[in-house]
Amino acid sequence: MEDLGQVIPGESFIWRITTDEGGRVYGGTYPSGKVFQYNPETNTFRDYGQMVPGQQYVRSITFGKGKVYAGTGTASHIVKLDPESGEKKEIPLPPDSAANNQFVYDLDFEKNLLFARLAPSKDLLVYDLKQKKWVDRIADVPGLDVSSHGPENKVYFVKSGQLYSYDLKTRKLEPQNFKIGNARGFGWIHLDGPEYPGPSLISITFGGDFWTYNPITGKGKWIPADIEGQPVEIQSLGQGPDGNIYVGGYLNGGLASYNPAANKLTEYKGIGQIEGMKAFQGKLYMGVYSGADIYSYDPGKSWNMNINPVKHMSLKSNGQNRPFAMTSAGDQLAIGTVPDYGQLGGALTTFAPQTGGYEVHRNIVQNQSVISLNYRNGLIYGGTSVWGGLGVQPTETEAKLFIWDPVHKVKVWEGVPISGEKAISALTFDADGNLWGLTAGKLFKFDTQSRQVVLTKELFPVNWNDFSHYWREGFLTYDEDGHLYGTARGKLFKVDPQTLEWEVLVENAYLFAEDRNGDFYFSRGSELFKYDK
Repeated sequence: MEDLGQVIPGESFIWRITTDEGGRVYGGTYPSGKVFQYNPETNTFRDYGQMVPGQQYVRSITFGKGKVYAGTGTASHIVKLDPESGEKKEIPLPPDSAANNQFVYDLDFEKNLLFARLAPSKDLLVYDLKQKKWVDRIADVPGLDVSSHGPENKVYFVKSGQLYSYDLKTRKLEPQNFKIGNARGFGWIHLDGPEYPGPSLISITFGGDFWTYNPITGKGKWIPADIEGQPVEIQSLGQGPDGNIYVGGYLNGGLASYNPAANKLTEYKGIGQIEGMKAFQGKLYMGVYSGADIYSYDPGKSWNMNINPVKHMSLKSNGQNRPFAMTSAGDQLAIGTVPDYGQLGGALTTFAPQTGGYEVHRNIVQNQSVISLNYRNGLIYGGTSVWGGLGVQPTETEAKLFIWDPVHKVKVWEGVPISGEKAISALTFDADGNLWGLTAGKLFKFDTQSRQVVLTKELFPVNWNDFSHYWREGFLTYDEDGHLYGTARGKLFKVDPQTLEWEVLVENAYLFAEDRNGDFYFSRGSELFKYDK
């Protein structure tokens, strides 16, 4: 393996890549929404610039008939790029498709047809390059991708939980006798045996399971993959109602439970990326990206996805995407969310488990996300971030603290606790009922009677211009020993709330949870650590 270097200065992510007939590589980037070319013969990169002004994502890319096709987000566009001249020309999407989708998530080119899968609608559109028009729309295609053509000039993809073929000439869509939920790309292989003559289609699911299907005989099978799994980075931590420490995985999702008494780790599969979690009324509530899905898990019963845990709601239709903040609020659960891609305006949602009812209060602070919550004496206290979903710039300049009355359903107070701070990442109450808050690097004390900030303390210097977004990094808790503990800027710290003297306990410490014995947990990448207080 050889490190070829950074493709374009300032770009942090390459979403997809494709190649041309000469072996040159093209890729789409974030956060500037650019396309690059890598020439392996000359070992050089070429920057074609941003595909669509203001669009930060090139989420999909393919090559065909001498042109590069790039799909963008968080507004859906398709751009045809001439790799020699650098000329860009947009292929307009049907108006309703452009209006109702955020991403051109997949692009595939076969013969003279361009396949474009859109998100979140899951529509697969077919564009005929000869006719220069959209000729087909296929619903409920979860992806990823459309296969290259196989026997009888047909391509294959997953639709509605089943494998389908699509004739490139007649555009006839046909279901195949093979059930499958999703795929991560396709290839063609040759297998032994009379049931698999000629080329067979092969793919892998999001869960890592291989499958193959022969279009001549209609036979399909699952192929055991003797591949050792890799650990995923830790995305979230929390104490469960059983006293165990629960760990949520990044991107691929999954959940694990650590039993401190038994020193035992148990893994649970099937759930997505958990952004935040909270023990409430004997269950572990989890906020899952994307779509801000809210689940609950009863640790006293066996894990069975979609039965236990059970999904209570999705806030996708309310424009929400990432549920980072949760707190118990009397007999309700309060949830704070970051909005969807390309949108501003988070929400405070209150959920009543007894009835299953919930209420969404969007833009409780205008154009800001709700990223921290706490509750005391009948009132919900919330902290915000000026950033919304990825792909849109903030319009506000300072984070706010707000107070919400869940009984009368009214915001009773809103203010800026520290001028110039753009996010309030954590909130906790001390024994006297004072509210303590944490920004990226500053601590503040808020008198809930006078509703004034009475103390501030800088823990770590922060330049807000260094952040592309800030939704969650700091954590804070008031401990029974009378001190404040938390993590911020990758450090586990301790603060004396009387003198404001403080110290760093551990370097390279991220996220935060506390067990019933008062010991703390933090993460480093995919590893969980315990700090014996």
